[in-house]
Amino acid sequence: MLQLNVERGQLRRKPMRFHAVREPFSTLRWNFNKLKQNEVMLYLRCKDRPLSSDPLDRHVVAVNSSPLERGHSLVIPAINRCLPQVLTDVAVRIATDLMLLFDDDSFHVLFNSLLGQASVNHLHLHALTWPYDSDLINRKCEHVMGDMYVIRRPNWFISTIVFQLCSHDRLDKFIWDVSKCADFLSSKEVAHNIFLSRAQPLRMSGEEWSEDRKQQLPLLVTAYIFPRVSIAGAKPAVSFNPAALELAGCLTAYTYRFFETISEEIALRIIDEEATLPDSLFNQLCSQLKDVLSGKTPQKPNNYDSGDSDLTSPELDELRDSFQTFEMHSPRRFFINQKRRPGSADSAIAFTFPGDEHHQPEQDVQPGGSSSA
Repeated sequence: MLQLNVERGQLRRKPMRFHAVREPFSTLRWNFNKLKQNEVMLYLRCKDRPLSSDPLDRHVVAVNSSPLERGHSLVIPAINRCLPQVLTDVAVRIATDLMLLFDDDSFHVLFNSLLGQASVNHLHLHALTWPYDSDLINRKCEHVMGDMYVIRRPNWFISTIVFQLCSHDRLDKFIWDVSKCADFLSSKEVAHNIFLSRAQPLRMSGEEWSEDRKQQLPLLVTAYIFPRVSIAGAKPAVSFNPAALELAGCLTAYTYRFFETISEEIALRIIDEEATLPDSLFNQLCSQLKDVLSGKTPQKPNNYDSGDSDLTSPELDELRDSFQTFEMHSPRRFFINQKRRPGSADSAIAFTFPGDEHHQPEQDVQPGGSSSA
């Protein structure tokens, strides 16, 4: 299914240039702490079972200024922690809770890793309703081990790892499986996209494709994880970008010309060139992931270094585009230069930067940018 959305291509924040799936968070680059107050819609909290161990964590649902569809929002777990775009168990917990809270089969939660079409290196997911069903939920699966399943090509145009939440008492195991899988892929520097949807119970027999037309089967929260080819640079919005929604078969065209000329053959070729891993590599990843999930291979702990390293020339250009004006939060700014404010009764001190003698301290400076991802 292809939907035209010209505004998405025009308004979406230009994707940043990244070098690794586990690239550290950088305070120098645009992040969601630059959100304006009127872009924050609500904060998520669970009283009887806290979302994270720190009660000061703020889990935000924010406006997306370039939505894919009506109601498309950004979910930002622990925004105050400044986490990089690497999926955590808290993020999976929030995504699963949202799926369970919405009694709507068209509601989805999406995740794009760095080098997998994520445009901002600050942990976030996408929440939206999509008016068309993904045909992915009707495909036959292959059981690997435990709760791990796969859909291999050519049964779907990109090989997929699948986990399904079958009952309430399996909630913690489902969250563990999905977060462990994402952590494994990122530790291997394999870009990936995740599509959370509601699907009929996974089946391993029968036809390759089978739709529950009579709607007799239950619809269960299901995570489809797509290991993919890495995309390092920003791509012009002339066709479509294969991200989580697109790899689930829900395409968005950014131009009228592409919308009018696209064919199934062209769409499959774009996905094959820009996203599809070789079958041998997918099989190797599945074999290694099987060992990780079974406990045979211990997972290395996450170590994130500071991301405020030297920036390349394209990244400096990106900063000039992203920060027209911004507010400095560091207290160090106040001690660079000090001047007594003339005529002040309380001898208050005015602080300016060197060379900014004519700067007006009373003028408000607003942070630049908007929430587009």
